[in-house]
Amino acid sequence: MSKELKLILRETPIGLPPTPKQSAQREKFAGVVREVAEEMKDTKLRGAAKVRAFNARISQRLKKG
Repeated sequence: MSKELKLILRETPIGLPPTPKQSAQREKFAGVVREVAEEMKDTKLRGAAKVRAFNARISQRLKKG
């Protein structure tokens, strides 16, 4: 028995304006990212370690407040 391959296409709307809830979340996230980036500007971490530390701090800040 051979399996038949099916291609399914659908239209997905793109470019829709954000909802008020999305806008608020994006603003909050952008603010936290700016603050954490400023804090980590002079860190000696490089590469993957820096990315992990950056993401951990952002996650911690978003959960806190």
